[in-house]
Amino acid sequence: MKDWSGKELCFECAGKLGANINIGRKIKGRCHRCHSEQTLFKVTDMPVLPVAGEDVCEECGHPIGTHAASCRSSELKVLLNERQDLIRLLEDEGVYQPDEPLVEQLRRLLQRSGNVQRH
Repeated sequence: MKDWSGKELCFECAGKLGANINIGRKIKGRCHRCHSEQTLFKVTDMPVLPVAGEDVCEECGHPIGTHAASCRSSELKVLLNERQDLIRLLEDEGVYQPDEPLVEQLRRLLQRSGNVQRH
């Protein structure tokens, strides 16, 4: 899960994640996790796992349902980049067919090279 150390979180979000905070240093601003305007505290340490019962994204720790757009776009960007890399690989091998699923094209390429057995 995302390490929120050094970021500012509201008291509620810090509690839900089980984060240790510096309660002596309060600031006003927007919580990095729930994005609400309120009193924030700097996170000094994070547990390995979130507090039991909290429904959060395993990767970034944002609450499900209010997941940050930047996290979604980051995941989407990674997937799109990987897709483009796969297409380039298929093009380099001369077997890319834009109207066919990439999985089937990769399977054929791997079978052709003798590296995959049919299940």
